[in-house]
Amino acid sequence: MNKRWSVLVLWSLTAASGVASAHVAMNTDPELPVVQQPASVAATPAPVTFAAPAPVVQSIPTETADVATDEASAELADLDKAEVECVAKVVVHEAGNQPHKGQMAVAQVIRARMKSGRFADSACGVVKQRGQFFNVDAYNPPRNNGRWSTAVDIAKRTLSGKGEDVAPGALFFHSAGASFPKRTRVAQIADHTFYR
Repeated sequence: MNKRWSVLVLWSLTAASGVASAHVAMNTDPELPVVQQPASVAATPAPVTFAAPAPVVQSIPTETADVATDEASAELADLDKAEVECVAKVVVHEAGNQPHKGQMAVAQVIRARMKSGRFADSACGVVKQRGQFFNVDAYNPPRNNGRWSTAVDIAKRTLSGKGEDVAPGALFFHSAGASFPKRTRVAQIADHTFYR
């Protein structure tokens, strides 16, 4: 004698608790004998819990981010390459072994001099002024390393007015061991002291 059995599993989700439970209804075929559900299953259905849905995160349209990046890149690309090179050479020569902040401060001294009216109004003019720095035309640092690319990036950002002002108004700097009594000290960053 061949018997057919059918089992229907119904899932319900209680909205208040967020708990899903399974109810078993057996023998939906009227020709088959009725099978009773065990009392233990009916009394204590095993709760099934579901993870909460992931929060919806709204992202910034990439077009807006791309436009801002493109504008910044275009602004940096418009800088005079000779000016960038003059500043980068000073950064490598004077502060290549200093932390990033110290390298930025050296570049910012050049920018502050350009704006002061007391020095030349171009980066190369400031750097090549007699008795101020060194002969940048004769200095050719290696260009195939991270130190040079960092200096170029700092030079570009400084000349375009970007970045944190780490030694505000500083027009001079020297090694931390030396003194500059007639100048106002602005900051000391690693091995350099910066003055107005």
